[in-house]
Amino acid sequence: MGTERERRQTLGRGLRLPINQDGDRVYDENINKLTVIASESFEDYARGLQDDIENDVGGGFKFGRIEDIAFARLVDEATDELIGQEASKRIWQNLIDKGYLDEAGDITTKFAPEKEGFSLELPDELEPLRSAITDEMKRYIFKNRVVDARERRTLKYNKRIELNEDFKSLWEKINKKTRYSVEFETDELIARSVEKISNMEAIQPVRLFIDKTEVDINEAGIESGRVLDSKTEAAKIYRSLPDILAYLQRETELTRNTLVEILKRSGRLGEFKTNPQAFMTETARIINRALHEMVVDGIKYEHIDGQYYEMRLFEEKEIEEYMARLYEVQSKDDRTPYDYVSFDSEVEREIAKKLDSNERVKFFCKLPRWFVVPTPLGDYNPDWALVLENDEKLYLVRETKSTHDRDKRRETENKKVDCGRAHFNALGVNYKVATNIQEVLTK
Repeated sequence: MGTERERRQTLGRGLRLPINQDGDRVYDENINKLTVIASESFEDYARGLQDDIENDVGGGFKFGRIEDIAFARLVDEATDELIGQEASKRIWQNLIDKGYLDEAGDITTKFAPEKEGFSLELPDELEPLRSAITDEMKRYIFKNRVVDARERRTLKYNKRIELNEDFKSLWEKINKKTRYSVEFETDELIARSVEKISNMEAIQPVRLFIDKTEVDINEAGIESGRVLDSKTEAAKIYRSLPDILAYLQRETELTRNTLVEILKRSGRLGEFKTNPQAFMTETARIINRALHEMVVDGIKYEHIDGQYYEMRLFEEKEIEEYMARLYEVQSKDDRTPYDYVSFDSEVEREIAKKLDSNERVKFFCKLPRWFVVPTPLGDYNPDWALVLENDEKLYLVRETKSTHDRDKRRETENKKVDCGRAHFNALGVNYKVATNIQEVLTK
């Protein structure tokens, strides 16, 4: 690739290529992965692409530039509340004072989270937010979006782990494959759906916002001037309506009779004419939410006889990851299967480091992506499995989250965690969500 146009267009076309047989875009990171072979060094390519995008967006946009309110949505663990803009500005100023940001808010070379032993210098009152601040800053690093394949590493399996009796015991407890069954009453589903649809926000008609603006052409270029007129007009009522039952059947997989009953009893069907697509989309979302609530509430898991995850998969299923997302194992007592532990956040990196150095931990591992629990919402991959020795041996499975507040997490995420809990309860394994190392190590 030689020109800026080729660089941008090739990247854009490549990322849009993966679609399934229905023509829907595929976002699976194992499929939608673009490899670029460029006639320039990686550094030049990444820098050129970054400059191209910044020039294309315009308006002073710059990758890596962090605004003073960028941290406002971080959560204070002590109160489970957002820290807000004023606290964000104090954090931003502290990062400038310590040299992690320059005066414009651009990240400096001092911020190097990929280096071993790196830790943000923060005042005592900001210590609880260290991991969250680091993760937020990493989102602004451009090189994490266009990645040099040469920085990938294949994890080396430590075969001696198979001699670890604690690993064997834990694996025998958690390796069982399960299937789930659900029980729910159709009448209850109808009642829940009707209640939720009755309380949904009013469906608004399609509105057209029309501004008449003066344009000024001068030496500086084309600029917008005064707004001469502004008005809003509602679109006319639709005369040809789509098949709402066919749409809802496709989206919910419920019978037409059940859907008809929900729509009739909701008292909101009149709004279908106001904005058909908005009404169908919101109604389908609400019905699916009610359905998922009931499915998870009534879910039961049972072991499938003769079906297990075999220990040999640790060796056969190769794991490849970028160095920036790997923690190098320091312990020499064969307590974890690989020479590196992959992590998705700074919280997970800290947990891996603490598990690696804690003498009470006899075994731990970040569960590989092939280790999944089936759920009605798709496969669920738990985070950690470990063996802890106190007065007795504890065999634990843990899920890492940034907060315990379910309202601050995606609903699908919450439901998968609920299913994971039901699965491990059926196997008699202690499972819970943890936000820090103390909670990971507490029964």
